[in-house]
Amino acid sequence: MKRIARKEVVYLAGDRADTLYRLESGLVRIVELLPDGRTLTLRHVLPGDFFGEEALEGKRYRYAAEAMTEAVVRGYDPRGMGHEELQQVARNLARQMRRMQAYEAHLQSGELRARIARYLLFLADTPASYRDERGLYVTASHEEIADATASTRESVSKILSDLRYEGLIVTAYRKVYLLNVKALEQEAQGVLEAA
Repeated sequence: MKRIARKEVVYLAGDRADTLYRLESGLVRIVELLPDGRTLTLRHVLPGDFFGEEALEGKRYRYAAEAMTEAVVRGYDPRGMGHEELQQVARNLARQMRRMQAYEAHLQSGELRARIARYLLFLADTPASYRDERGLYVTASHEEIADATASTRESVSKILSDLRYEGLIVTAYRKVYLLNVKALEQEAQGVLEAA
């Protein structure tokens, strides 16, 4: 088991893929660095999920894996895994594929405002959500929200400012408090499922 700090990279694109990982706790995202320098979030890895599946083929990792929260990962040598364990990995990857398809629909449908609302609601059902005396909040920077909604940091900042002005959210350093979940759900026009 290995503890990973927020923003720490588990592996980079191009690294030799000799380890299959399972997320024990926290939230990890799989990202691609685009030629123009932007980062695109391809999928989110939830506790219990396997990632680094390129290790099953003995190839190099195609994308990078980065912790969005403090996380704990367990590494496996796929060559030492039995039939039962590999079936568990296949079932888990199939569930992740369904989530990825929903996520792809999220990126391709609706205005940016709806996509941001959907993403905030998605994060509220993951280990990136917390509660304190002010209420429910998610931990995500403007840049991470932009990466996850195929947008720019500036556009995200503008929309978060609008949502804040309308009383739907309050922002703090890497925190977005969800003050009016019902209104955000209306903005989202359907919630992106976490499971």
